Amino acid sequence: MKMKTIKLTAVLIFFSLSGFSQTNETLLTIGNKKISGDEFLYIYKKNNADNINKESVDEYLKLFINFKLKVTEAENLKMDTAVAFKKELAGYKSQLAKPYLTENIKWKELTDEALQRNKKEVKLDIIFTKLPRNASPEDTLKAYNKSLQIRERILQGENFETVAVKSSDDRSVSKNKGHLSFLKPLKIPYNIQNFTFKANKGDLSMPIRTDFGYYLVKIADMRPEHGFVKVAHIMISASDNLSDSLKTIKKNKIDSIYLQLQNGGKFEELAKLSDDKASAKKGGELPEFSTGRMVPEFEEVAFALQNKGDYSKPVKTRFGWHIIKLISKRPPEETKKNNDKIRKTVESDKVRQEIVKQFVTSKLKQTFNYKELNSPEILIDLLDSTVFVGKWKMPVTKKTDKVLFSLNGKNYSDRNFAAYIEENQKRTKNSDLKTFVNNYFKDFVYTTLSETEITNLEKTKPAFSYLLKEYHDGMLLFDLMKKEIWDKASEDTIGLKKYYNSNYDSLYSKQINYNISVFKYQKAKDAKKAINRLKASRTKYTDSVLVQKMSKGDTLRFALIDAGNFTKGENIYADKIFNNPNKQNVIDFPKDNLIIAINDKKISKGKPFDEIRGIVISDYQNYLEKKWLSELKKKYPVTVNKEELNKIKTSFIKQ
Repeated sequence: MKMKTIKLTAVLIFFSLSGFSQTNETLLTIGNKKISGDEFLYIYKKNNADNINKESVDEYLKLFINFKLKVTEAENLKMDTAVAFKKELAGYKSQLAKPYLTENIKWKELTDEALQRNKKEVKLDIIFTKLPRNASPEDTLKAYNKSLQIRERILQGENFETVAVKSSDDRSVSKNKGHLSFLKPLKIPYNIQNFTFKANKGDLSMPIRTDFGYYLVKIADMRPEHGFVKVAHIMISASDNLSDSLKTIKKNKIDSIYLQLQNGGKFEELAKLSDDKASAKKGGELPEFSTGRMVPEFEEVAFALQNKGDYSKPVKTRFGWHIIKLISKRPPEETKKNNDKIRKTVESDKVRQEIVKQFVTSKLKQTFNYKELNSPEILIDLLDSTVFVGKWKMPVTKKTDKVLFSLNGKNYSDRNFAAYIEENQKRTKNSDLKTFVNNYFKDFVYTTLSETEITNLEKTKPAFSYLLKEYHDGMLLFDLMKKEIWDKASEDTIGLKKYYNSNYDSLYSKQINYNISVFKYQKAKDAKKAINRLKASRTKYTDSVLVQKMSKGDTLRFALIDAGNFTKGENIYADKIFNNPNKQNVIDFPKDNLIIAINDKKISKGKPFDEIRGIVISDYQNYLEKKWLSELKKKYPVTVNKEELNKIKTSFIKQ
């Protein structure tokens, strides 16, 4: 599969498309198949962006005809009807369709929102009311009312911390008393985020539902994003459950260390006294961190330090006493990598996924003229308890189909819906058939709308249609070439040796070794000047001198990119010489912006078959392909519409 990906990628790069034209005149007829000037023109422009002229059109047309001959043969062999082919193409289709889909509108909106929100950090006070997953409606209402009553008590004047400690189901409430440290918004459930960025400081929310239960949220503070800080620390462990005498001993120890620092002691040496042995070995140094990674007391002091080398007074956390020294600070990240991370976090959020589903469903219902004709609940009578364990089967004796809804006049029945349930059912704790049916129907409608959108892209988005065709033709070409050329050349040992023996005198009796220098240039006028200099005198214009003269210090303008002695098959640049019938000493390859200078040529006795098998296979493949193309041209006569071809050429002259 890896090799197929590599070769298919090469095929698609060669025949890639970048746009779509509005004309549709026939340029070629291959057999009974008509190919528009559109298709050729945009493929040509993509692959010849730096070399668009009348001459290159004729050259490229030959390659294009050969490509289309092979694709025509593959289609006539019905290779595109194979199950494996159709499945693979469907996978590509789903991936290629993504940039064109309606969902991108909402995903962009949600991602932009997250990028803006993440420039802030928020500090919240919370009281949590736990709710089991898949809770019944009765349990959900009970939890909501409990949260509502707690809210009312706070609004009536009860102390927030007292109520939180007595009523919150948060496991940390006994320590934090309902107060959270500063957090980045992406670490906060989306529903809570929405309240946070709409309310004012001090506002108390209504109960907010999440996957875990209901939250009462009060905004304690909001600030700009802090960025990153790197510190070292000296820690004397002192948990809250120590006796008073031990607490005093621990406090005296950290105070003694602090006093030594004030009297000129070295932080790195005193860090050896730290109870954090991992960091003590490194002078107390800790990994860089951002907001929300450390306990609040430690984090607050670390970010408050201003200058490199500054250290704090002893700070108490639940782990003990710390003296913190600033090593470095850096601002928040504004990189593409960080933005991609935020985008992935947004797209993996279930709440946002549901928002996007609702948006897409609403938009596409309008686009495809959605009409609901019967309630999905008519399917309840066909279901039984096996659906809750993912093992339901649609009864064979089902009666006549009933249409549930239509899209642009196309009907979707209860049978279609039943098939969807059978294929997608999963084990669930939900045991209410009505709820089950309505939830699955929403998913069925969304899935059907999404599939309809992708299907219609080929009609509504010409660029997508061409891109999909590119993959279709590229996959066919790969499969056909593998069958007709690549496998045949490598597996046909008898034919391979026969080819070697027949062409020994002309191709393999001598081994040619070229010493070459390869130069990369940007501008055609520089190439012309460099070629003239190389032809004038290689003694005067050595590689280094030529690069110095031509580049003028800009290595992107002109550079030496390879040099050395090579036989056939050893170097991609040297192979351009072996495959070029025009064996001049200096050759320009304008498509690649390359100049190759042949400095020397040595001829020695050819190698035996076993030592150059790979080279012989490559030559044999080229031989088989030429022979095969000749047969295809007889099988599928090629006609070129000269009038359309001239229009294409003329359009370049006018440009």
